[in-house]
Amino acid sequence: MTFPSLRHGALCSAAVMALAHAPAFGQDNSARNGGEPTSQGASGISDIVVTAQKRAESVQDIPIAVSAIGGAALAQRGATDLTAIASTVPGLNVSEQVGQARLTLRGIGVDNISTGAESSVAFNQDGVFFSRSAAALASFYDVERVEVLRGPQGTLYGRNATGGSVNILTNRPTFSTKGGISLTYGNYDNVNAEAYYSTGLSDKVAVRVAGQIQNHSGYGRNRLTGADVDDKHSRAVRGQLLFEPTERLTILIGADYYNQKDRSNTYHYFGPAGFTAAGDPVTPTGLLLGGFDPGPRNVASVRNPSNSAEFWGARADISYELTDNLTLRSLSAYRSSDFVVESDLNPIGVNLFPIDFGETSGEYSQELQLNLDTDSHKLVVGAFYMHENIDGFIRGPLNLRAVGGPDLFVQGFYSGGRLKTDAAAVFAQDSYSVTDRLRLTLGARYSWEKKRVADQSDFNFDDLYDPANGPRDQVHRADKNFNAFTPKIGVDFDIADKTMVYASYSKGFKAGTFNLGSAGPALDPEKVDAYEIGLKSTLLDGHLRANISGFYYDYSDLQVGKVQGQLLVLENAAAAEIYGIEGEFTLEPVRDLIVGVNASWLHARFKRYVTADQARPRGDGSTRDENGVPAFDLAGNALPQAPNYTIDLSAQYSFDVPGGALTIRGESFWSDRVFFSPFNLNYMSQPAYDVQNAYVTYRTDSGLRLTGFIRNIGNETIRASGQVATTLLGSPVLGFVKPPRTYGLTVAFDL
Repeated sequence: MTFPSLRHGALCSAAVMALAHAPAFGQDNSARNGGEPTSQGASGISDIVVTAQKRAESVQDIPIAVSAIGGAALAQRGATDLTAIASTVPGLNVSEQVGQARLTLRGIGVDNISTGAESSVAFNQDGVFFSRSAAALASFYDVERVEVLRGPQGTLYGRNATGGSVNILTNRPTFSTKGGISLTYGNYDNVNAEAYYSTGLSDKVAVRVAGQIQNHSGYGRNRLTGADVDDKHSRAVRGQLLFEPTERLTILIGADYYNQKDRSNTYHYFGPAGFTAAGDPVTPTGLLLGGFDPGPRNVASVRNPSNSAEFWGARADISYELTDNLTLRSLSAYRSSDFVVESDLNPIGVNLFPIDFGETSGEYSQELQLNLDTDSHKLVVGAFYMHENIDGFIRGPLNLRAVGGPDLFVQGFYSGGRLKTDAAAVFAQDSYSVTDRLRLTLGARYSWEKKRVADQSDFNFDDLYDPANGPRDQVHRADKNFNAFTPKIGVDFDIADKTMVYASYSKGFKAGTFNLGSAGPALDPEKVDAYEIGLKSTLLDGHLRANISGFYYDYSDLQVGKVQGQLLVLENAAAAEIYGIEGEFTLEPVRDLIVGVNASWLHARFKRYVTADQARPRGDGSTRDENGVPAFDLAGNALPQAPNYTIDLSAQYSFDVPGGALTIRGESFWSDRVFFSPFNLNYMSQPAYDVQNAYVTYRTDSGLRLTGFIRNIGNETIRASGQVATTLLGSPVLGFVKPPRTYGLTVAFDL
C-alpha cells in the first residue's frame, strides 16, 4: 500500500463522514466529563478538554491524533496503571517487563529493558517529563484525565518523542472543600484503597492531598519455596499547594512519593529456543540437569524473586498572565528513581544463574513557555533543559553446572556504570487562522544532547563468588553529542459544522545513547519522517463521534534490542516503514446507551535489517552481518510489539433505579499476534487473543458508588513480553504474563 493510496482512502472517508451529517435528534451536552453520561436526563456524547498543545481546548478541535480518557471513566474501570487503558487507545501497546513500562505507539517504542534504556514514547505527568519508564507505572491515582498523543511530538514536548506522548494530568487543588475515598476487595486477596482531600486554606491558598494503597497476593507460586510470585504491595502519596496571590499569578507546588516491595517482575519460562550450529534443537540446561517446567504463571527458583522500587519527585509550576492573551509559564521539577529486581534466568528448578537488575536515577528539568492565544494566533514559544545521572547494573553469579562443571558458583557476570545526560531545546509552534474555517500550523524545534558514560563489564569464570568483589575490567569512558532540527507543518479545515479534516508533516528525533555496561561505542539517533491525514467529526447533533487518521512513517536508524552474550543491548537497525489507519467511533443510538469502537490496522515492517541471532548460530544460510557472522535478513519482518490489527468494542447503558442510577458496561478487546523480537518467531510471540471485561455500577443520589467488576473473564494466559536468554543456559525463552481473571467490588464515596 502506497502513501498516495492511503491518503486517497482517508480523504474518501472524510467525504463520506461529511455527507453523513444528519438532522438532530437530541441536545448536545459537551460539559459532561469522563467520556460517558454522568447523569440521567442528558443526552449526547461528552467532550473532554485537553492541554495536548499546551493550551486548553476540546479534543475534537485538535488537528492531531489524540485520545483522552477522563477521570470518571478511569475510576469506573478501576484503572490503577497504564496497562488498564492500552486497549482503549488505537495503536497503543503497553506491557511490563522487569518493573519497566514498555510503551509502543504505532510500532515505535522501547525494545530494550537494560539499565539506562530510554523509551521513544515520552511519558509526562502534569507537564513533567519522566525519563525512567519504571516510574510510568506508579502514578495512576486521583487522575483528572489521560491524554495519549500518537505520532512524533517534536515541536512541543520534551525528549525522545518519536513515537508519541502519554500525559497524565492529576486533579488540582480546589478552594471548595472536596474529599473522597475508594475501597476495593477482590480475589487474590486484592485490597486497594484510594483517598483524596482538597480545600481552601484561605481565599488565595488551596491544598490537595491524595494517596493510594495497592495489595494483592500472587498470581503464581514459586514451586520450590511455596511463596507467592507476581503479587503487589505498594504505597503512594501526593500533595499539592496552590497559591493565587493575584488574579494574574498562579503558583502550584507539588510533591509525590511511591514505594513498592513485593515478589513481582520475575521471569517465567515459556519454552526452548536454541539451535546448534548443525541446526539441531537445544534443550535448556536447567531441564537437562533435572529441572522442570513449572507452568506459565509459576516459577521454580531456589531463592524467591524480589522487587523493590522507590520513586519520588517535586515540581514548581508558575504561570503569570502578562496580558489577557499572553502567559508566561515556568515548570521546574526533580525526579528520583531507585529500583532493584532480583530474579532468576533459570526459573525451572535448578539454581544456575540468579540475576539482579538495578537502577538509580536523579533527573532535574526546567521548561519555560510563552503562550499567546488570540483569535488568529495560537502560539507557543519555549525552552527546555534536563540533566540526569543514571547508575545501573546487571549482575549475577554463575553456577559452573551450566557449562558442565561442578556445582559451584563463580563470580559470574557484571554489567553497569554511570550514564550522564544533558539535554536542551528551543521550540515554537503557531496555529494561524487564515479564515474562520482554515488554519495553518507551523512548528520547529532544535534539540541538543550530550551523553557521557563511565561503564564496565566482566564475565569472571576464575574466581569463586564473593558479592563484595567488583568487575576486573577497566572503566570505559566516552561521550558524544547529538543534535537535530525537527519541523512541523500542518493544515486543518472545517468542511462542515463540527467536522474537520487535517494533514501534517512532522519530524521526530530520539538521541543516540550508550549501551550502559557494554563498554561499546554510542548508537546513532533515531529519526522519523511522519505524514498524517485525519478526520474529526461530531455528528447527529452530538450523538455520533467519528475520528479517523491515516499515517505514513519513514523510520531510520532504529534502536533495536537484542541479547548479545549475556548483555541486553541496543543496535541500530537500518530502516523501517510504518503506515496504517486508526479509527475511534462513539455512538449514542438511544438515550444513555453508549457504544464505542476503537480499531487500528498497522503495517510496521523493517525495510533493511541484517543481524545475527546467537540462539540460531547458522543464520539463514547465506546472509552475514557486517562482522561476517552468519545472520538473518529481516527485511519485511514486523517490528516488535506492533500487532497488525486491534479492535476494542464497548457498550454501556445507564438507567434510573430507586435511590440512584445503574450503569452496565461491557468491553471486548481483540489483538492480532504480537511478536516480541524482530526475528518474528512464533515461540517468541503472543498469538492472537481476545479479552472481555464487565462492570456494573450503582450510584446513589447521595454520592455513594458501588462497582462490581470482572476482568479477563475467560481467564486467558497472555504473554506480555519475552526474550531469549543467554546460550549458557541453552537459550530458554523467558518472559512476563498479564494478570489472570480478577473480580471484586469497589465502594467509593465523594463528599
